[in-house]
Amino acid sequence: MGIKNTVEYLYLGLMARWENSAPPDKHQGLLDGEPARNTQITRLAYIICKIAAGQSDKVYNALSVGSRRKDGNSYISKNFEWMEQPYPLSDGWHFEGCTSLVQKQEIIQSLSRVGCSGALIAAIDDFVAGKSIKPHLVLDEATEERLLQMVRDDGDFAIN
Repeated sequence: MGIKNTVEYLYLGLMARWENSAPPDKHQGLLDGEPARNTQITRLAYIICKIAAGQSDKVYNALSVGSRRKDGNSYISKNFEWMEQPYPLSDGWHFEGCTSLVQKQEIIQSLSRVGCSGALIAAIDDFVAGKSIKPHLVLDEATEERLLQMVRDDGDFAIN
C-alpha cells in the first residue's frame, strides 16, 4: 500500500525539504529556521514531532509502548531522568538519543500503531538513516491523480 492521505504527502515534503537544505551528516545547519545538527536523532525527533502535532499523547504513548526496554523504561517517555541523552520532543515528551539505528528503526515501525502507512514508515526509515527519500517521492500518473483527488475531496485546496 502506498501513501494513504495528503497529510502523509506533507510529511514526505517536509523530509524532502530537510534533505535538500541540510548540511552534511553531523554538521550544524538550520531546520525550520532554528540551528540543528543533521543527525539521526534530530531527523527522527523532527518527523515524529510533526506527526504528533495536535495529538502528542496519542502518538508518543504508542511510540513509548513500541520502544519499551527490559527495565520498564521507554526510549520515548515523559520520564527522562534515566536517559543519557534526553532529546526534547514536545509537550514534555523526550527521546533517548543514545540509541542505535536499529532501536530507532523499531521506534519508526511503531508509527503503524497511529495509522501511518507502510510507505510513509519506509520513507521515514530512510530519512532517519540518512538515505535519500527521493525514491519515495516518485509519482506515477495514477498516484498523481489519486493525490489530486484526495486534495479535492479534503476541500483544503483550490484546484483549477
